[in-house]
Amino acid sequence: MEETPKPNPPTATEPPATADPPAGPTASGEPISVDELLRSPSGAESEPPEPDADIPRAASILESLLLVSTEPIPVDKARQLLGRLNRAQVREVLALLRAKYPADSSGILVEEVARGFQFRTNPANQEHVRRLFDVKPPRFSRAALETLAIIAYKQPLTRQEIEQIRGVDCAGSLKTLMDRRLVKVMGKKDVPGKPFLFGTSREFMETFSIGSLSELPSMREIEDFLAASTGTPVEEGRPTMHLPAIPDGDIEQGGDELAASLAEAGPAAGGASGGEERIPPDVTEAELSDAVSKSSGEGNEPENGD
Repeated sequence: MEETPKPNPPTATEPPATADPPAGPTASGEPISVDELLRSPSGAESEPPEPDADIPRAASILESLLLVSTEPIPVDKARQLLGRLNRAQVREVLALLRAKYPADSSGILVEEVARGFQFRTNPANQEHVRRLFDVKPPRFSRAALETLAIIAYKQPLTRQEIEQIRGVDCAGSLKTLMDRRLVKVMGKKDVPGKPFLFGTSREFMETFSIGSLSELPSMREIEDFLAASTGTPVEEGRPTMHLPAIPDGDIEQGGDELAASLAEAGPAAGGASGGEERIPPDVTEAELSDAVSKSSGEGNEPENGD
């Protein structure tokens, strides 16, 4: 009988070598922020450098991009536009560009905003800029600012949960914040009635020059800001605003975008202007208007000053 040859044992194959890891989220899923790139060199050495990278030239390109862009440029997008430089090289580019615009003498600054970076005027010159455009700073009532603070720190949460914290109806405040695009619908909570969940928008981060939600001030600073903005001082001995814990609930619609929405990684796919949708596709304007305007029965609060 003819002997059947034995098959050769399988050999281990080595995975193909990869170049620079994909730009964008880290291993934890958190988008890379400008501040992280500048202050944390760990891991940069594991990324192969872009050969023959011209750092001054890259800084010149980034300067032009920041000048013409109307929105913050996310870090991963900048890496692609600059030839996919590794993190260490991007740090060099940003350091070179920021050194060119020092805060103590330059009228233009390179600021981290909404998980990207953008040219911004020096805050010390804001009064002169306003005179040029005859623009008055937006005014908010104390009720609207308190509602916005609650949403920023406890998001995502429902209107009923906001009112549970404040103790009064927030319909007027919520409508004002939605109209000004500072607050958006993030989905629906998987509880009876399927109430809408609200959170802060990309415009919120741009308006208040916040790079990420981790930069939000303390509640004491919020109280001081409310007093300065509304002319209503905090009563002596009054405790600072307390935000009780909200029971956890599953998000039925929009749950997949929650982490990305909180991180505000960048503009929506497809290059749409304005950054992101305010309303999930299965929610109609009529439903949202009804949910926001419907009184909870705890009494309406005037919104004079918005």
